[in-house]
Amino acid sequence: ISGMVKSSKIYGFLNFKGFADSSWDGTLMCVMGGGLVVSMASYQFVKGFGLVDNSKALTCPLALKKSTGKFSVPTNKIIDANLVFGSAIFGFGWGIGGLCPGPALSNAVVGYPHILFRWWPSFFVGSFLAQKLKDLMAKKK
Repeated sequence: ISGMVKSSKIYGFLNFKGFADSSWDGTLMCVMGGGLVVSMASYQFVKGFGLVDNSKALTCPLALKKSTGKFSVPTNKIIDANLVFGSAIFGFGWGIGGLCPGPALSNAVVGYPHILFRWWPSFFVGSFLAQKLKDLMAKKK
């Protein structure tokens, strides 16, 4: 519907020269804003994480049993080098590849060869190298 599985949408958003000739594509901001609204609204129903006290807040996802399930909500509020560096690498790869993993998966399912044979292998190699680097850094601590 939004066309976000097309690399051209991502490139159109990241092309700031488009401001000069009115070709900049801001539709990605609408998608990100929509995600932010849905996420913020959803957190209002997670016990202990809403902006207002909600007596009907959930203690675990609806698909899990209350006795065994719990939400996996990040609680770390520290912005460290790992977070900044990892975010920068993800953003850089996202910008170069023109896709994030979700749209890349949908493009792979419909059989786009450049996604199957270039993007996904690069994604797996990058994930593997990131884990190795993380393990190496953990050993040094």
